[in-house]
Amino acid sequence: MSGVAGRSGRKTFVPTPEQRNNVKILTALGIPQQQICRLVINQQTGKPLDEKSLRKHFEREIATGATELFARMGNFIVANIFGMATPAGTVAIDNQHVRGTLAIFFAKTRMGWKETVADRHKEHVGGPIEYQEVKDVRQRFLDRIARLRNAGKTGGSSEG
Repeated sequence: MSGVAGRSGRKTFVPTPEQRNNVKILTALGIPQQQICRLVINQQTGKPLDEKSLRKHFEREIATGATELFARMGNFIVANIFGMATPAGTVAIDNQHVRGTLAIFFAKTRMGWKETVADRHKEHVGGPIEYQEVKDVRQRFLDRIARLRNAGKTGGSSEG
């Protein structure tokens, strides 16, 4: 495939299938376009593309790269959680622990699930202690001290 000559007399840049695939993957991985440009060489000039040319010639790859990667990863994760082969024919993971870990990861990241941490040391047996209960115990304690004090003064026992 060769491009039609432009105003400068050079042929228009035509991306190769390999360049298209590379741009799609690099975009999906989140590599900035400025860095991707350094890897896409114009065969006519031997120089990297500029960002404007990258966006012009690889518009579809830039627009769909991340979506395609997410779809493939999602298929892989779900297929392996359920022990099936993926649509691409990838063999399912046999290790039950790994599959369980994958299921937990999926539930947390895609379903919004989270682990609940309960601090058992803060719980009170029979429920929380009410302020009135504390006042009642304190008053009974003070009454007992008073009885013991009075018993000491009278010489008798007033334990109750």
